[in-house]
Amino acid sequence: MFWLDLEMKADATLKRLDRFLRDIWLECCGHLSAFRIDQATYTIPIDHPFDDFPDERSMNYKIGDVLRSHDHTFGYEYDFGSTTYLKLRVMGNQEGVIGRSPVRLLARNDPPVWPCEMCKQPATLVCPFCLYEGRAFYCEPHSREHECDEEEVWLPVVNSPRMGTCGYTGGA
Repeated sequence: MFWLDLEMKADATLKRLDRFLRDIWLECCGHLSAFRIDQATYTIPIDHPFDDFPDERSMNYKIGDVLRSHDHTFGYEYDFGSTTYLKLRVMGNQEGVIGRSPVRLLARNDPPVWPCEMCKQPATLVCPFCLYEGRAFYCEPHSREHECDEEEVWLPVVNSPRMGTCGYTGGA
């Protein structure tokens, strides 16, 4: 349902990809994140030395050093409480220049249209408490009739797998 096609320079770091994904799709409260590539976990170091966690590595590794093959799949997790899991895949390698930015958006899905539970018009609000149980999408007028209706409850309908989670209100 939600997808992005990106182009990256081989010498860009996992940290740059992490920042890009946060900016366009995920960032709400500065949560921790990690890439899972083969048997290794790549994170931003917090309070522990990596010597204590031999399978954990820094996100300062270059993409070209950890993702070498075409069709290489790997995972990404944002927020270890209300986790958003992404499945990523290397589609290919190319020679040439992609421009100044180390990560570039090539394409993304059209925003899904979620119908209001009451009138079937496009919803603009989502109830995070009801998102996984059904009856979560409402237009503004009908949101007042929802049982969870409180001003602080509603989050906007956005084009992101993080929609309705934590305090996410949308990215770039």
